Amino acid sequence: MATPKNTTGKRSPKGAVSGERNGAERPAAYFLSLTVENVRCFGPKQTLDLSDGNAKPAAWTIILGLNGTGKTTVLQALAGFDRLRRPVIGTGPNKGPTPRLFDPALTSVFNFRRTLSDQVASLSIRFSVSNSISGAVLTTESSDFEVNTGSAHLGLIGGIDPPWCCGYGASRRMGATSLTESGADDATATLFSDKSDLRNPEEWLLWLDYAAAKNGDEVKHRRARLAQAREVLLGVFPKDELRDIRFVTAEGTNPTSRVEFKTPFGWVPLRQLGYGYQTLITWVADLANRMVERYPDSPNPLAEPAVVLVDEIDLHLHPVWQRKLMGFLSERFPNTQFIATAHSPLVAQAAANANLAVLRREGDHVVIDNDVDNIRNWRVDQILTSDLFGLKTARPPQIEAWLEERQTLLSKPKLTAADQRRVKELEELIGELPFGETHQEMSERQEIRKTLDLLLKECRPTDDPHKPAK
Repeated sequence: MATPKNTTGKRSPKGAVSGERNGAERPAAYFLSLTVENVRCFGPKQTLDLSDGNAKPAAWTIILGLNGTGKTTVLQALAGFDRLRRPVIGTGPNKGPTPRLFDPALTSVFNFRRTLSDQVASLSIRFSVSNSISGAVLTTESSDFEVNTGSAHLGLIGGIDPPWCCGYGASRRMGATSLTESGADDATATLFSDKSDLRNPEEWLLWLDYAAAKNGDEVKHRRARLAQAREVLLGVFPKDELRDIRFVTAEGTNPTSRVEFKTPFGWVPLRQLGYGYQTLITWVADLANRMVERYPDSPNPLAEPAVVLVDEIDLHLHPVWQRKLMGFLSERFPNTQFIATAHSPLVAQAAANANLAVLRREGDHVVIDNDVDNIRNWRVDQILTSDLFGLKTARPPQIEAWLEERQTLLSKPKLTAADQRRVKELEELIGELPFGETHQEMSERQEIRKTLDLLLKECRPTDDPHKPAK
């Protein structure tokens, strides 16, 4: 089918779709904090601040920490409150959704209780209700859940539930290509199981293309949805990485359709793109699909409220992509609260103006540090050696070992002949230590050093007492 022209209408200066929202301006919930006690690796009560410091929800929170310090647990705990308030399918004559605040079966699914502990494991959230992520807070509420007893108190304010979440675990696989029933899957399932799949982006794009080609009163609306999906999936990558999308129908007895992306190397089917491309396209398409489904009447569903939880947001991404991803997502999803974990200093650097938290081990439990260094304008090596990541040095381990050995020898009051030989060997092994931030700066400094050495050599006194020094 021919791809329709872009009909999304008004755009921001950076090309993002207009932030126009549903005329109903329905209130939405955003997280302000999460408190955990005796939950997995957490012992005494700890609170993760998810606000911007001014009693409003932070648009971005990046959670850092060593492996095994509970980053995924935090995301699962937040997603858990969304799961708890979902209707449970009844078993009575009607077999319809029954509004229940707590499904006892979820206790075993979450498995949040601290190992070898007889203490009650408890989780609590505070959330705000507003019309947008940056809008005035209308009210705040809290929800509590005790794992051992299975009791739950979920705040409900005028029909407003705890935040609606989409969650993306470290295993972000696209689902099968066969058509699936819309809305039948779990929006946070991949946070809890690496066997769960996300919605298939190719299936969604093909359906949008098919719908946009049909005549009828809704054709303009359908074409706008297709154009919006194209813009989101192409724009999530740096400029010219992916340049266009087309829909191809193979010839033959049983013709099948597929989606191809235009790359610098030509047109490539989705399944043949690099894994970094596939992974990012899959979870961003899944999010866009779910928001369109949740807000079908909005002129721009992507500008509606949501909370997105992403485990290892830097997964499979080149450093250039890591730096640009947060800005792109904020432009396309302006009323979404993003809460993500990361292991990359580049993500922390890109999130310098966001809310940062570090999970740290202390003895047999983990503590949550909400008061971290302000890293605005810091270099990556400075971030790596800060409290955020805790590396002793940004240099290679072997170079650092040689530098320490050299320093130890030079600190002696008197060097032996063997010490002097070893110092010379170490200096040859270490070589020229680079200065500067870029390759050009390092090259320039090396040239300056060579010129200085030549000048010093020319200015040294000669051995001939009758020949004046230069």
